[in-house]
Amino acid sequence: MELQTVGNGCVALHIHSRVTGAKEAAGLVRAALLLDGLEPWPRMELELFPAGGGTLIVARPSEGLAVEVADYALPFLGGK
Repeated sequence: MELQTVGNGCVALHIHSRVTGAKEAAGLVRAALLLDGLEPWPRMELELFPAGGGTLIVARPSEGLAVEVADYALPFLGGK
């Protein structure tokens, strides 16, 4: 996992493997926040993108959990 950006308002991570679900992605974002000494967000918006055989995760705090995956990315992330 490469921490691209970690802050109170945004987290961007490059994961060197496929991330196939919101639960896994949210756990990685929470871990990145903790590693940077920040309080994990209880809820977040997630965007997942294919990235060179891995996954780019972009997250920000939110009122509720929301996951957005680009249609073109589904085959790369193991979706249908």
